[in-house]
Amino acid sequence: MRKILGLAFVGTISLGAPSAQAEIVFQDNFNTEALALNYTPFANFNVTAGSVDLIGNGFFDFYPSQGRYVDLDGSTVGQNPAGQITTKSSFGAGSYTLNFVLGGSTRGDTNTVRVALGNFSQDFTLGSAAGLVSENITFSTSGGSLSFTNLGASDFLGLILDDVTLASNVTAVPESSTWAMMILGFAGIGFMAYRRSRKNTMALTAA
Repeated sequence: MRKILGLAFVGTISLGAPSAQAEIVFQDNFNTEALALNYTPFANFNVTAGSVDLIGNGFFDFYPSQGRYVDLDGSTVGQNPAGQITTKSSFGAGSYTLNFVLGGSTRGDTNTVRVALGNFSQDFTLGSAAGLVSENITFSTSGGSLSFTNLGASDFLGLILDDVTLASNVTAVPESSTWAMMILGFAGIGFMAYRRSRKNTMALTAA
């Protein structure tokens, strides 16, 4: 019976331990944007280098049924980098999980997109016929804005970007009731240890 109680107390402590949770802090699928070449009036991004196109839904629609999406190499020639969009929001230091969709240009070349947030950056390279690829990365950063940059000079053949979601990996703090359960658990284990120690002492004295 004491062993069962001990396991129950340990279980109580385990349940009370803080756990990591993901909290979405940014999300955009571009479906509310207007279709246009050299698009700039994004709701959630600024075009911070080069140019980009907002396409899809029958307008230069390289990926039908994907809705609206961004061609990260817009329709202005001679710029380097080809195109860059940066979130209007900035994010604090910490751990994040980023999900987004990249697609090949579909027009016969290979492109590299650099994803950056603060002191974190990672490059993603796709060939023309790569199709749509869902990317998922978890990283720690000093904080800042999130950017997507199509590297190299503009040739109108950029990677496609869609469905961006950024989640903060926060640590859940136990509620007061959980702390109370933890304290009771520790007290129970201490009492059991005391009982066992006292029983052993009595047995030695009797001997």
